[in-house]
Amino acid sequence: MDSLKDFIVNFKYLMPALGKYKKAAQKSMLFTTIETILELIVPSIMAIIIDKAIAEKDLGLTVKLSLLMIFISLLCMYAGASATRLAATTSTGFGSNLRKISFNKIQEYGFRDLEYYGSPSLITRLTSDIQQIIFSVFMGTRFIIKTLVMAIVAVTLSVKISRNLSLIFLVLIPLLVLGIFALTTRAIPTFRQFRKEFDNLNQVVQENLANIRVVKAFVRNDYEIKKFDRQNQTMFKIIDKGAGFMSFITPISNLFMFLSIISIIYFGGKEIIGGLIGVGELMSFVTYAMMLLGAFIGISMVMMQMMMSSPGVVRVAEIIKHIPEMDESLAQEGQEVEDGSIDFDNVFFKYDKSGENFALSGVNLHIKSGETIGILGPTGSSKSTLVQLIPRLYDASSGRVKVGGRDVKTYSLEELRAKVNIVLQKNTLFSGTIAENLRWGNNEASDEEVIEAAKIAAADDFINQRDGGYNSVLGQGGVGVSGGQKQRLCIARSLLTKPKILILDNSTSAVDTKTEASITASLKKYHPDMTKIIISQRMSSFKDCDRIIVMDEGRIEGIGSHQELYATNEIYRKTYDIQEKGADE
Repeated sequence: MDSLKDFIVNFKYLMPALGKYKKAAQKSMLFTTIETILELIVPSIMAIIIDKAIAEKDLGLTVKLSLLMIFISLLCMYAGASATRLAATTSTGFGSNLRKISFNKIQEYGFRDLEYYGSPSLITRLTSDIQQIIFSVFMGTRFIIKTLVMAIVAVTLSVKISRNLSLIFLVLIPLLVLGIFALTTRAIPTFRQFRKEFDNLNQVVQENLANIRVVKAFVRNDYEIKKFDRQNQTMFKIIDKGAGFMSFITPISNLFMFLSIISIIYFGGKEIIGGLIGVGELMSFVTYAMMLLGAFIGISMVMMQMMMSSPGVVRVAEIIKHIPEMDESLAQEGQEVEDGSIDFDNVFFKYDKSGENFALSGVNLHIKSGETIGILGPTGSSKSTLVQLIPRLYDASSGRVKVGGRDVKTYSLEELRAKVNIVLQKNTLFSGTIAENLRWGNNEASDEEVIEAAKIAAADDFINQRDGGYNSVLGQGGVGVSGGQKQRLCIARSLLTKPKILILDNSTSAVDTKTEASITASLKKYHPDMTKIIISQRMSSFKDCDRIIVMDEGRIEGIGSHQELYATNEIYRKTYDIQEKGADE
């Protein structure tokens, strides 16, 4: 019953997704009620035909009642078809809205939130979990009212025919309910575990497809196949165990149904002999008994479906009710980034809030608007972490980060990230034309602006060499261009947003030094007022920088020009000597 409780408690967070389909649900329930009542009228008419019309050999009454049964059956068919169609509209519309609400909520998540859930789990929640919920909504909309109305009316009519025969229900129905309940409580934990293993399967598939080049390069196809098979077999064993329990429901239901019919015919026959009821009444009673048992089996199946989907309801509700780490409560409406100045005031940061180790410690830094800043440091010195605090990809654990003289938290995320653009180390393009990829940063950019941005990023030449030029099509993830070309396209895409601050996080690592020099020179020439931060391991990247920051173990170890750092900073001097003097030798 915990699964059913979880379903009910968490489903309220999903209810806004019903939206405009609420009326369709109400109409479906109305048609279902009409359908059920009409179904229950038919056995009563049949009893009258047998006990009165046929017994009295009244052909006219037989024909009239038969035509009435046909008419009621046609109405019942129409009501049932309408109820099913409206229930399907309700459930699919609800699912569509639920996916939209969940996806929109995920877009509000910060990096910490996304890392907490993991992309494989989020994909499962937005696909198979919601699909399970859709089926539960359909079952609930279509069958809960049907089974409840049928149970109430069937019991009422059965008692009216024979109170003694109705006592059979008091014995058999509780036993049937207990049997189904015992089986479902054994099966539900397996379905809950299955949802978790589904996440793991998604992760295996996602990792394999995302890194297929590495898999091919290391000839690890067989290893990946075996890993997939292991996870697939784990899921098979879990679902097979649950299905094993559920497979007993139909046989047990049939057993109780047959026992009911035998008992009713036996005791009903005695009542016919005693003149207490007629043959037609007994036939209608048997029909009501089957309907009643079918109603309880139906409601059990609905409850089982709800319990099966309850893990999905809980998981989707977690997405919707989760409060993103990025709190915008301090954002001031209409606040705009005035310039590209940046300040770090005694900033500390750690990825794990409960951990003890800080990725950044005591960072104090002031960058003037329009400056070109280089950041150098060994691997793991938190260079990328530092710049990711500027557009609030993460929030500082303590201290303040300012942009344009104001705390970054006073801007809306949309405004801040529109003015602070970061070209991440891992570059991503999307399927579509090159022009569409470049305009991804600014859909209103003119052709002239697109071409100018491409020229600054040294991408115009290779674009024009392709068949179709700017209208040439790229595959998923930017298939069709080299790593260096992809980096240049990503830089051009960022330039089209016209940011106040542009951060290049190792985003020219796959570009030769001559092209890199051309890009940095063009940036300084065409955008002198834009603050530029360049993270790199190559000393050549810092030739046009106004100042260079040296980082080590999450701290700033030195700031200054090349001459100042070479004279005072050991890390900088060693790096320069290895790269520049070593290259000369």
